[in-house]
Amino acid sequence: MKSVRADYESEVRDIARFAQPARSRFLATEKNKGGRRRQANNRLLDPHGILASRTLTNGMTSGLSSQSTPWFTLGVADDVMELEGVSTWLSDVEKAMYAFLAKTNFYSAAKTGYGETGLFGTEATVMVEHRDKGAVCHSLTFGEYWIALSDAMQPDTLYRFCPMTVRQAVMSFGDKVQPWIRTAFDRSDYEKDVEIYQAIEPDTAGRFNYRSVYWDASDDRDATLRISGYSEQPFWAPRWDVSGSDVYGTAPGMEALPALRELQLQTKRRNEAIDLMVHPEKIVPPHVRLTGQPRSIVTGNGVLKDNIIVPYQMPYQAVEAIRQEIEKCKEQIDALFYADLFNAITNMRGIQPRNIEEIAKRNEEKLTQLGPVIERVSTEKLMVVIDRVFSLMERGRMLPPAPPALRDAEVKVEFVSILTQMQRAVGIGQIERSVSFVGNLAGTFPEAADKIDIDQTIDEYAQRAGTPSKIIRSTADANKIREQRAQQVQQAKMMEAAPALQQGADAARLLSETDVGGAPLLDTLLGA
Repeated sequence: MKSVRADYESEVRDIARFAQPARSRFLATEKNKGGRRRQANNRLLDPHGILASRTLTNGMTSGLSSQSTPWFTLGVADDVMELEGVSTWLSDVEKAMYAFLAKTNFYSAAKTGYGETGLFGTEATVMVEHRDKGAVCHSLTFGEYWIALSDAMQPDTLYRFCPMTVRQAVMSFGDKVQPWIRTAFDRSDYEKDVEIYQAIEPDTAGRFNYRSVYWDASDDRDATLRISGYSEQPFWAPRWDVSGSDVYGTAPGMEALPALRELQLQTKRRNEAIDLMVHPEKIVPPHVRLTGQPRSIVTGNGVLKDNIIVPYQMPYQAVEAIRQEIEKCKEQIDALFYADLFNAITNMRGIQPRNIEEIAKRNEEKLTQLGPVIERVSTEKLMVVIDRVFSLMERGRMLPPAPPALRDAEVKVEFVSILTQMQRAVGIGQIERSVSFVGNLAGTFPEAADKIDIDQTIDEYAQRAGTPSKIIRSTADANKIREQRAQQVQQAKMMEAAPALQQGADAARLLSETDVGGAPLLDTLLGA
């Protein structure tokens, strides 16, 4: 696991240096080092990478799991939903889960995680049960953890470095700590660091689905501090994008790294060019010492005006040319971080469908590119969160009793976040354009309309629009209505034709009853 992550560490350090100096940590000595962050900030010539990362983080937070708007709903099959007490129970559970999450630090940890995913391609957060808050999320930064994948190519193993102080170690593990830790605690030397590690991995042979092991890296007794377990996966480690069987993901931060480097270089050149414009190099007689300060006058005996030479004067056009290169770098960084889309989401006024559809139309290409990312984050992060929260609340008896109708029913989770709705809106636009095109074509070529399956089109549109399934009839029910309508139309036509048929029958009867020369008139007309 260490060797797999090692291939990413150099790149991650550079990304953090240019876009988020306070993130990533590879050594125990880097904990709580404010000086390290200040030094990194001082070396940063242009903070645009930080702004781009912040925009992506805020946009992902608002777009996928905002605390101020619903981002998931619970449901069951339509036939079960109609049963007594089911819809009420689902609504009550949703409210309870939202309240539980609001009480924890989940939303702040989720925001931090989106920043990690956007910069480094992978995030990791552990949700542990807490007696007062219900749960506490430990958000990790790249360098503090290692992950491995299951045979389904999903993260299911996490090893993490979780340094503790002497006080925290004694509070967590009691007498199982090393003797020197206990001695330091008794001397009130609480703030010394202890190198603690935790492993979370599947435990198919144990009582729990996941096994948790804590140990002290400096303890040569080969002893563990605590062995416990979890009934469900207690951590999530989503990746932005993956190639093949890669364990760690790739992200906009990695793609933007060349532009981030170039931005610092061009900013340095711009500053040097401005310095040369303001303070150009000069050739002066040996006995003259120029101060280089504005409005300074230096006098010297026997100095003529031609004795001071400025060998090169930086033209102002050079600064403008460099400034244009800087703007190009910033535009590339913004494009790679989806700044336009995420700014539109963050600054959107209200969560009305019209606003969502408008933004989706303007950013259709970007939303298409983000589609796999949204699906992966939903699967590898948000679904794990909901499963973990539901299980914690169920064991803590914080959920209302389920109605008997749900005894064997499967509860489904549907994500209704802003980005999910925008993804659906993109599909809606594609359907509308296709149907409109065929409709226009059918005006000239009527057979073109035969290519459209109307029932399937309505079903697809309703599904992407998030329309409640109960208001859309099934194709079988729709066909029954069409058959009834066809029968009614046929009956109406028959009723319309009935008077004419009756008149014809009366005329035939009259002709047959009229005697002409000893024979019925009808026979005479027919030539009988």
